[in-house]
Amino acid sequence: MELSWTSLLPSILAILFAIITRKVLLALIGGIILANVLLFWPRSADIGEGVFLSSWSTLVDSSNMLVWFFTLGIGALFGVLEKGGTFKQFVLKLEQKQWVESKRRARLMTWILGVIVFIESNVTIMISGTTSRPIYDRLGISREKLAYIVDSTCAAICILIPLNAWGAFNLTLISNQGVEQPLLVFIQSIAFNFYAIFAVLLALFVAWFDWNIGPMKAFENNAKPNRVTQHTWADGPDESVSFGKGTAVVLSSLISLVVMVPVMLLITGDGVLVEGDGTLSVFVAIYIALGIAMLGTLFTGSAGLPKVIQSALKGAWNILPLAVILWLSITLGGLTRDLGTGEFLAAALDGSVSLWMLLPLIFVLSAITGFSIGSSWGTFAIMLPLAIPIAMTLGLPAAPFIAAAISGGIFGDHASPISDTTIIASMASGTEHIDHVRTQLPYALLAGVGATIAYAITGAMM
Repeated sequence: MELSWTSLLPSILAILFAIITRKVLLALIGGIILANVLLFWPRSADIGEGVFLSSWSTLVDSSNMLVWFFTLGIGALFGVLEKGGTFKQFVLKLEQKQWVESKRRARLMTWILGVIVFIESNVTIMISGTTSRPIYDRLGISREKLAYIVDSTCAAICILIPLNAWGAFNLTLISNQGVEQPLLVFIQSIAFNFYAIFAVLLALFVAWFDWNIGPMKAFENNAKPNRVTQHTWADGPDESVSFGKGTAVVLSSLISLVVMVPVMLLITGDGVLVEGDGTLSVFVAIYIALGIAMLGTLFTGSAGLPKVIQSALKGAWNILPLAVILWLSITLGGLTRDLGTGEFLAAALDGSVSLWMLLPLIFVLSAITGFSIGSSWGTFAIMLPLAIPIAMTLGLPAAPFIAAAISGGIFGDHASPISDTTIIASMASGTEHIDHVRTQLPYALLAGVGATIAYAITGAMM
């Protein structure tokens, strides 16, 4: 279809409706319907068929099936760890040892977890958020602050330390554009990935100094220690079970989760990490960790087999709404690509743009695309094939252009209320999704403005 500004409407509708009503599911459904109206108008029968087929094809797509199952697997894993009792023992162990006895230490612990678990963004969020949440509640730190810190370190770290599926995906896109020595150029681009760098450093600054701006101030003021009941659990841990054994189960399952992803990337990539199957690797790693958690919980005596199975099923059930949101989000993202949203935005770059403005414009355009479709990977796929040829045509180094496209995608994804990582950060931290979006946005905008200025300076020096 002919490119038009109307291709932006489904994403704009979904974003505005989600922010105003806080009904993310309804917002995504509305965006999907509007996208099909734009594609098939005025054929009403085709519109209805398009809504069904676009949703169904996304649901049954083989690669997406792995996403649904590893999303449910994450829920089952943390259901076993939390409801089975070992996770409670692990948190109480931290409290008993007084390792995290101040708000600053709690925030820094979350930041460090986000940095060292660089294998997969959603795994990073779940580990950091679920581990930190009970400690934040006890110390009187808002869950919105937790959601911000885990969200600001997940995708940013995954792209800054790209020994994972993120690196493999982007390296493939770069190679397909005919770049000489694509791995070297990709590594060089990391130094220019200004938004990711600024987001991680800003999160560290906030964790250390407890800097609150915008709506975050109100949530932090309301999260007082005297409003949190200390050392209480709904069903209480089994005090007869060794804290050491419970901690060992949690650490073993989480460590296996981190270790098995690169191992599976090597296996599926025939010994080449960056050629591995990222989705399959994460899927296998999660279910190995789930098996360790279930067997470990049985071994410690924290719970019997019926309770372990019940905990796994309940954990999967609790995260099912997230899987539905992911399904609808991916469907909407595919439809926006069919409408040519990215290509329309890219048309804003024409030959009349000054050289020093190219990098900031690519960054901003990529950010708008990421914000609109709620997917950093989808943005990379749209923007890298546009940014790299510009650099090659002008005889300029490709690394800064690659970084601007990737960095903008991360910024847009970080700020978007329909992004899967933003949604998962809300779920893992136990906060209202729109509250997380509102409190995180000022920090994301601050890092985004800094990145825009940095790209303008870099462009002027080329």
